[in-house]
Amino acid sequence: MNNDIDKKITAALRSAYPEVDLGPEPNVAEELIIAFRGRHRWAHALAFSLSILALGVLVWASLRFYHAPSVREQLHWGGLGVFAIIFISFQKVWFWLEMHSNRVLREIKRIELILCTRPDGKPRR
Repeated sequence: MNNDIDKKITAALRSAYPEVDLGPEPNVAEELIIAFRGRHRWAHALAFSLSILALGVLVWASLRFYHAPSVREQLHWGGLGVFAIIFISFQKVWFWLEMHSNRVLREIKRIELILCTRPDGKPRR
């Protein structure tokens, strides 16, 4: 349903302002690449690297959990594994929120472009 309203809005904007090129909507892979090319690319790269590291910790803790001789050691390794899962989850939520804020900023810039362009295609001053 949300996609239908987006298509209607895009069609209305394109018919009302044919001289303004709104550009295509990027897919998820393109948004991911855009996030790594933005001004906070170092933070995104760090978060992605830490997520990969936490995945390695999760695999290691899971293997150690499976081969632990006592219940106490299983609890320690299981706790580390749960912490790694929670860490990965928080990193992914943060990253998706960053991608969403990039999407919102892109839409605001499109609206600004429409509002600042005259019907003849020249910028307003």
